[in-house]
Amino acid sequence: MRKNGAGLRRARGRFFFSLALLCCGLIYTVSPIDLIPDVLGPIGWVDDLGALALSCVYAGYSYFSLRRARRAAR
Repeated sequence: MRKNGAGLRRARGRFFFSLALLCCGLIYTVSPIDLIPDVLGPIGWVDDLGALALSCVYAGYSYFSLRRARRAAR
C-alpha cells in the first residue's frame, strides 16, 4: 500500500512538472527570442515546433502515467 502511495505522489509531481514545461514551451513558441531566428523562414520555425511538440508529448505521457498510478492506488 505504501509503495502505491509513493508512486502516485511521484506521478503527480511529474504531471505538474510537465504542465510547467508545457507552459514554458508555449511561451518559447510565441516569444521573439529563439535559438534559430524566425527570419530564416521555415528553418526558424522548426525549433519552435520542436519545443512545443516535445513538451506536449511529455505532458501526455505524464498524464497517462498519473492515470495509471491512480488506478493502481485504488
